[in-house]
Amino acid sequence: MNWICIGVAALAALCLYLASPHQSLWPAALRRQAFLRWLAVPLLAGSVASAVDAYGAWCGVCIGLAGFMSTLVALPYLDAWRRKGGRHAG
Repeated sequence: MNWICIGVAALAALCLYLASPHQSLWPAALRRQAFLRWLAVPLLAGSVASAVDAYGAWCGVCIGLAGFMSTLVALPYLDAWRRKGGRHAG
């Protein structure tokens, strides 16, 4: 159950990242920015709710948010790694 909650939270973070204009993982996702931002909210809420149900209040919140935040940190690095040598901001 723990990995399912983290996976759903990671999907929420992916939706939020794909809605960002700075991403280049999937350029076609930029046409659906509003939908992806909207979808991230129920995915994260569902992840936290299912973790709270399984593990308790504070532990469930921490599990859901840890999966969400870890994915939000990792996705820009994955994006930069895919580009390998492309221009970077800075």
